[in-house]
Amino acid sequence: MNRVDYKTMTTIMQANIKKQLAEKNMTAAELERRTGIPHAVINILHGRSKNPSIRTAQAIAKELGCSVEELLQENPGIINSNQENQQPWNAELYKQVANTVCECIEELQLKPAPVLVSKAITEVYNYTLGGPQKIIDHRFVQWLIKRNFLD
Repeated sequence: MNRVDYKTMTTIMQANIKKQLAEKNMTAAELERRTGIPHAVINILHGRSKNPSIRTAQAIAKELGCSVEELLQENPGIINSNQENQQPWNAELYKQVANTVCECIEELQLKPAPVLVSKAITEVYNYTLGGPQKIIDHRFVQWLIKRNFLD
């Protein structure tokens, strides 16, 4: 996926949440109740939340039975837990993702736990694999790091 701005990411997320809600015959209010985050889903769906936190996205994804990557993909379902093992391993891409994530963390002068860094690298790698051009989206990396480590 080419570089995507926050507005585009939010619009994709809105569409994917609406699709998931329809497939599960669930209302936004019910999803909010299940996540325990008041107003989060409604604010995203109505465009009032332009840059939701990763914790909000994780809670929504968990209740919808999907991954955060799927909420942010233009074509959700390309990468999911059943398909990750079917994707060919791309060692060079993984190294690039790891370097990009580490550089972003260093630029922000953060000292996160290694397990959190590993999770961020995995999430960015899977997100990048889901894109048609397999190009690292630096804005996504920055958004993910800021939401994971600065919230």
